[in-house]
Amino acid sequence: LVESIRATSRALGFGGTYYALHIRRGDFQYKSVKLPASDIVRNLRGTALIPRGSLVYVATDDPDGTCEHCKADGKPCPAPTRDGVQKIPQGCMADPSWDAFWRNGWVLVFARNFTTSHHSNVAGALQTDNTHLNPNYLGLIEIIVCARAEIFAGTWFSTFTGYIHRLRGYHGRGEQTYYHSNGKVDAPRLPQSIGAGYAREWRIGWEDDEGGLI
Repeated sequence: LVESIRATSRALGFGGTYYALHIRRGDFQYKSVKLPASDIVRNLRGTALIPRGSLVYVATDDPDGTCEHCKADGKPCPAPTRDGVQKIPQGCMADPSWDAFWRNGWVLVFARNFTTSHHSNVAGALQTDNTHLNPNYLGLIEIIVCARAEIFAGTWFSTFTGYIHRLRGYHGRGEQTYYHSNGKVDAPRLPQSIGAGYAREWRIGWEDDEGGLI
């Protein structure tokens, strides 16, 4: 899958480079980190970290950008209204679409663009056939995809994101790793844990006492 994404990047003239995001939505219990795409763009400083005109792989449980299965306090989120007047509880969003990413100049791809016959508006997204992929392995594979990205930003509190951070540290990419959650963007590069520690990985997981890679 990594090679398929790189092939798509080359087909689009991006030289094989790609970026990655892990965006957890659905029934994730931490409501404060379930954000619309516009907030993620703002937190990642527009195009400062992920340049305009980049191929961005999005690992998510909501590839349609509808938040159909999103919940807050155990209850389904209300459907967005056109007038935007409806009160939206924390953990839900008025605009769950990925449109803000496209407006920011990012070219998006998802697992289904490479593993199914799903229609893709990205040239070359099915150049390599991965349609035999067992869906039970997809989460494990997406961890590797995100670990190999040029820059990665994940969801605070997510242990899925946390393991990606650790793998990136092993591969010398710990300094190109971020969160897209409010107030946590640069947390992966802090020298030690915050709070209980399970919410994130940090340098001690991949550096020795002198700062070299383990």
